[in-house]
Amino acid sequence: NAEYMGGAKKMSMLSTSFTPNEIEFMAEDELISIVPNFTQHDKISFIRGEFGPFRPSMPVDVPLWLAIYLKKRHKCQIKPPNWLSLEELTERVDLEKRNVDRFVEMPYHYMEIASLLLNHASDDMPSASRLRTMLEDLQNIRRSKIMNGLKVLEGNTSSVKLNNISAMEINSIRPFFAEALDTFYALAKDEKEGSNAAAGGPPSRH
Repeated sequence: NAEYMGGAKKMSMLSTSFTPNEIEFMAEDELISIVPNFTQHDKISFIRGEFGPFRPSMPVDVPLWLAIYLKKRHKCQIKPPNWLSLEELTERVDLEKRNVDRFVEMPYHYMEIASLLLNHASDDMPSASRLRTMLEDLQNIRRSKIMNGLKVLEGNTSSVKLNNISAMEINSIRPFFAEALDTFYALAKDEKEGSNAAAGGPPSRH
């Protein structure tokens, strides 16, 4: 199901290190709406699907990389996603502050999408400078909550909530998380072997 797939995706991120550029490359496949100013009656085929047709003033969804490509050539206007507005971000920052034990739901690649759009299509985004500030506030709050959440590993527990953590956020904590897990498993192994010895049982297999 979707929850299992989301968990599997996060575990894959935790077990594999990516560079920020690699994660940004993945994010460029996310769909976004554009308003073209040219006509292309036939759909355009790419490895990941077909997109179009394109008609002036008619919104159409395309991969982010294609939207940026067309924007650079003055072939379209990019429509920012609903969550990337001052109203939405203000609300989510407020929720993030009030919910200290969980994370506000954001798109998995929200950091990369926002960065790419602000860098390449800021003229299509009202109050772009304020958006940058709101995003920075949101990221700082979430980063603090992530680090506080990971501290539970030091308390010898195997449960850490990663619900609604984004790709870039997961990648940033991967080294710490992997080291903490190694420590936890070593402690758990020593505890199990100590219990077996006390009970006169055989040691655990390595």
